[in-house]
Amino acid sequence: MAWRIAEHILRGEIDNRTRSRVIGRLWLAGIVEPLVLDLRGDGAPDLAGCVLTFENPAPLPLTTRPPALPQRGTAGDITAARKVRVFDIPIDEACAMIKAGGKPPEHLANSLYLEWFSNLSGRVVIESADYRLQISEPAWRFTAEELADRERQRAEASDAFITEVRDDGTVEEWDEFRSEQLLRESEASGEKYRRLFEQYADHPDAEEIIAHEMGWQRIDAELDSAEAEEIARMNEACEAALNEPEPEPEPSREGLDWVRAANGDIRHPLCQRARAALDAILDELRTAGQFPESDDETLGEFVSQYMTLTAKLAGATGGLARDCASDRGLVIAWLKLTLPIHHAALDAAALAGRSFLPAARLAHHRAELFALREAILALITRLRG
Repeated sequence: MAWRIAEHILRGEIDNRTRSRVIGRLWLAGIVEPLVLDLRGDGAPDLAGCVLTFENPAPLPLTTRPPALPQRGTAGDITAARKVRVFDIPIDEACAMIKAGGKPPEHLANSLYLEWFSNLSGRVVIESADYRLQISEPAWRFTAEELADRERQRAEASDAFITEVRDDGTVEEWDEFRSEQLLRESEASGEKYRRLFEQYADHPDAEEIIAHEMGWQRIDAELDSAEAEEIARMNEACEAALNEPEPEPEPSREGLDWVRAANGDIRHPLCQRARAALDAILDELRTAGQFPESDDETLGEFVSQYMTLTAKLAGATGGLARDCASDRGLVIAWLKLTLPIHHAALDAAALAGRSFLPAARLAHHRAELFALREAILALITRLRG
């Protein structure tokens, strides 16, 4: 998985005037501070020795947490001359033509392609044929020998990154920081899918358009029959596993890592506490006639954040409750990502409570939110130990 942030880029600058070093800054829409690049390596021949500045004419604000601001690591493919096919008509019209068996008009264009391997964020890719670019005169150029050596170095750099990931996954357990980065990438991808789904939900070619914009490959078009059959077998195995009864948790861990809810579900005590607190709030609002009928934005924000917090805690702690969370680093990362949601719920509680909750009940629910936060931090500490 890679960070793909092209649509969120506001503007940027890449400087390769010093041999074997690429520096630069990238501003993301909605983020005040830029990403700061300091990479080992050089750009492709078209950018080697040059300063590149670029601007995105239609940036989209990044609504999830960005990659790490300091981006130190190894340069991959950095070029403004990658050839891509670009539709001459809007994407929805092009997909409709393809679905009908036609061929939409298109042309070859140069695309900016920036790739690097960051020590903190992993692989990061920016790819777009829509940016406005300016390239300076080169301060130096590759010799023929340097071009050959550059290809060798790029292959070694990529192999080194893959080996590092393989070591993390098989020799050593992924730590919480790598796991946290993985979850953030997943959230960013999910946010992009949500936005595309809302935009094209009613379009007759929504599936094709969304798949194209997400960069997904269609199995029936891109995979051979053997690959498709293998994927089908894997899907069948997954479905069979989902139908198997869940194992009973270890009795000695009851109360510490699991409790049984009133409906018989197995939950982590932290998740159960959050669910109980949410249920109490919703019951009070229903009694007061404020939920779900109210359309007040502050109340809706409070309820939404609390529901999101509860759902995230359930996902983070479900494996612990069933004694099947082998990757503690991933659980810690998931728990850490619930803290901003907790803070948003706490802020929303102050606003919503002034209008809809008596002072005593508001104080109670805020105290429970603080207690949940302390419980999350205590669980993180225990898992780290």
